[in-house]
Amino acid sequence: MTRPIREFSNSNLYHIIIKGNNDSLIFYDDMDRNVFLDRINLTKEEFKYKVYAYCLMSNHIHMVIDVSKENLSKAIQSLTIRYVSYFNKKYDRKGTFVQGRFKSKNIENQRYFLEVCRYVHRNPEKAGIEKTSQYKWSSYREYVGKEKVIERRTLMYYLNNNIEEFIKYTNKTENIEEIMNYADFELSTQLNDDEVVGIILKKLNLNSISEVTNFFRQKENLKEIKELKDIKKISQRQLSRIIGVNKKIIAKYWKDA
Repeated sequence: MTRPIREFSNSNLYHIIIKGNNDSLIFYDDMDRNVFLDRINLTKEEFKYKVYAYCLMSNHIHMVIDVSKENLSKAIQSLTIRYVSYFNKKYDRKGTFVQGRFKSKNIENQRYFLEVCRYVHRNPEKAGIEKTSQYKWSSYREYVGKEKVIERRTLMYYLNNNIEEFIKYTNKTENIEEIMNYADFELSTQLNDDEVVGIILKKLNLNSISEVTNFFRQKENLKEIKELKDIKKISQRQLSRIIGVNKKIIAKYWKDA
């Protein structure tokens, strides 16, 4: 099947989504996330693009960027290649784990730009992981604090350069998807990895996915797999991918639950 030709934005503004293959995890710990942000800073200098918003989830990444059509694919491919190289070396693995073709959606007007940025910043709260203001790995904190990756002048201009107005706008509870029509971008009725990770962290009273995988490396903790069977809409395959335990072991404990 021929891949559709990528459409380019007249404004050079895009919402980018980078996803793990088969929704596999992209980040295992905070060091991974920090390295990815460093790679953004490297590539945005090389390929002359600006970042207006980002959110790093466990199995996908959102970015709102301003980039020329000539550099769009080059920039994102360079970013993912550099990060995959680091990840593979750290975890002694081979091959890519991100989808070869990133998704991009054109942003052609001010309202859409504002809504996309709000959507990106609210992603962790939408997934039930953490409140927007508390999530460490989105550009929300850069807007209310110190810039590290983003250029915040453009978004803030549309919000009268007022931090309180930014906070109020971002935390509106109206249904963003109705405005943005993101059916083709987002996930099915099955829980995504971020949602499952959030539930597991609460059930096991842990703080990160790396703690979860380390927890289940201890044989005496495998019995806790029984407690995860009641998570709705989760398959053994998805759970295996997230916690790093073989499906046969999960099947054994779920059978005994």
